Amino acid sequence: MKDLAHFLVCILTLSVSSLFLCADDSKILTLKGKSGPGNGKTIVLVSGDEEYRTEESMPMLAKILAEKHGFTCKVLFAWDITEKYIDPNNQTGVIGWNHLEDADLMLIGTRFRKPSEEDAVYITNFLNAGKPIVGIRTSTHAFNGSGSFGEKISYGQFGPMVMGEGWV
Repeated sequence: MKDLAHFLVCILTLSVSSLFLCADDSKILTLKGKSGPGNGKTIVLVSGDEEYRTEESMPMLAKILAEKHGFTCKVLFAWDITEKYIDPNNQTGVIGWNHLEDADLMLIGTRFRKPSEEDAVYITNFLNAGKPIVGIRTSTHAFNGSGSFGEKISYGQFGPMVMGEGWV
């Protein structure tokens, strides 16, 4: 019952948010920035954790950043294997890492995600560009598995080497 309630809240959030969306990618929530200091800048907000419901909080934060501060915001979600519904339990399901190519900031709140080798390239390029990253909650252990970002940072080292702290 609790899972159904979370699913329905997520669907409602996306449905209401669709009133403010711009067509971009059907799996990515995009909110165009209005006027404000962030006008012309893009933030990619990455959700994907089984614990803290970032699939619910990131769209809310994106709406505030877009409407009150002018940033264009793109929210990435973990989708189920069929890509029909948001599934925060699918550790390999985050879709849209390519949006980091044009991002000015990444706000990450993932937990134990396992991006594909192809998706890791987008994250690596973002890191190598020296662009800022803001991590919330579980970002100290945002990634897990045997992959790496380039040759220097394994998924497990992302917290200590990028965020400045590892999972205790």
